[in-house]
Amino acid sequence: MAIKREMSLGDYISVIKRRIPLVISVFILMFLAAIAVTLKIPAVYQAGATILIESEQVQSGDPNAKEKFASERFEALKQVAMSNEKLFKIAEKYKLYGLDKAPRPAIEVASALRANIKADLLKAEAEAWQGKPTVAVQISYTYFKPEEVYNVTNDIVKLFLEENDKAGKLRANETAEFYANEAEKQKVILLKIEKDITKYKQGHANSLPEHKEMHLESLDRLELDLRDTQRQYSATQAELRALDVSLESAKAGIGINVGLEAGGVAAANDNGVSELAKLKQELEKLDGVYSENHPTVRSLKRRIETLENADGSKSSSGKPEKTVTAQSVMIAKIQAQIESGNAKLNLLERQESTIRKKMAQIEGRVIQSAQTEGELGTLLRDYDNAKAAYAELKTKQDNAKIAKNIEMENKGERFVVSEAPILPEKPIKPNRLLLLLAGLFGSIAAALGSAVLLEMLDSRIRGVDALAAVMKMQPIATIPYIRNPAEEVQKKRQLASKLTMLGLILLAALVLVNIFVMPLGELLTKITAKF
Repeated sequence: MAIKREMSLGDYISVIKRRIPLVISVFILMFLAAIAVTLKIPAVYQAGATILIESEQVQSGDPNAKEKFASERFEALKQVAMSNEKLFKIAEKYKLYGLDKAPRPAIEVASALRANIKADLLKAEAEAWQGKPTVAVQISYTYFKPEEVYNVTNDIVKLFLEENDKAGKLRANETAEFYANEAEKQKVILLKIEKDITKYKQGHANSLPEHKEMHLESLDRLELDLRDTQRQYSATQAELRALDVSLESAKAGIGINVGLEAGGVAAANDNGVSELAKLKQELEKLDGVYSENHPTVRSLKRRIETLENADGSKSSSGKPEKTVTAQSVMIAKIQAQIESGNAKLNLLERQESTIRKKMAQIEGRVIQSAQTEGELGTLLRDYDNAKAAYAELKTKQDNAKIAKNIEMENKGERFVVSEAPILPEKPIKPNRLLLLLAGLFGSIAAALGSAVLLEMLDSRIRGVDALAAVMKMQPIATIPYIRNPAEEVQKKRQLASKLTMLGLILLAALVLVNIFVMPLGELLTKITAKF
């Protein structure tokens, strides 16, 4: 029957005293196990290095290039430097992660190695450098063997340096080639637009926007010429109407003295000869200007013929025939003037028609120039955009060439090892002293807990308090247990046997540690070295 009562501190002390062999045995076994586990956990070493990113010795024109490198290029470099292929080569070189025992998949080994590598980008603001940040890469590697930790860290640092140099030159070459190709493509587009503009201007030479003002000025001049021609046409018509009236008057003999004597007739004839000389002089002047078929020339020739026919009736003595009269001379003269006026009207009509045709053509060009201006404006805008894009690409191409030369001559940003890895002397973990203290307190707790657990499972009644709890009454008096000499001897034998058993257990634990863990001498040496 279990005792259901609250145990006091004295009860716990009594329990420990009664089960002291068990407590000691459990404590020793647990503490030895804790020591074995603490010593068995492998030591982890770490080696680190710091790579400083130096600024460009020759500036490429981008003041934010370093910031851009820190934020963008480092991750790309990290992915390339820590690829599965490169990490597996390092692991295979030093036979890491069980490769010395059996082959393993490359991805698995590379993932295990990558998990132990730490590469971070550090940035610090320095006032002494005019606010420019100092950027560096910190690399570290952790593993169980210090020599391999040191060697692997060195290889990783070299890998970062080589890949950065290779990537920088490759990136500079690719950038320069890219901008060169893009600039050449844009140049082809620009030349094509130039050809289109030239072809368009040639096809619309008479209706270009820049000729619009000239066309308008020509149109104004043609309007003035048209008005002048119309004015001359009206004036000529008025002259012809007056000549018609004069002709009718001459035919009717109005204003002509029919009773003129021979002297009067001779005077008229002299006037006719004078008129004939003037007409011949005017014809000589016009022969150098107009052709024979020109209306004015033909009209003058007809007038000259009329006057010559009028003079042809003279006799050999120079006296006029009786048929030549002043009236006939006057009629011939007026008729010649009428013919000349009609020829002038015809000329003015043709001039007016020509002017109107020219005005219609120019007006059409002015109207067409509005459409031409829109289409040509579109081509010119495309040309300006293409020209600006080409200029921008040429600028970028020049910058890319400079950056390429900087990279090729190692004058750009460089990785410089400011802190090289060193061979680690002490492990970074585990903290064996802390583990040993935890094992010590755990062993004590396990030993005491086992004693209390066994006591709770024991149904025997021990002590006055336990008896009172069961009987639910307090005894009147207690009589202590009196051992006889035989029981005393038996108690001593039991104690000796328990101590002997405890010693055997301890000896067996030491033998097991010596066989399965490590030799005791080596264990003692390690314990001394570690603690």
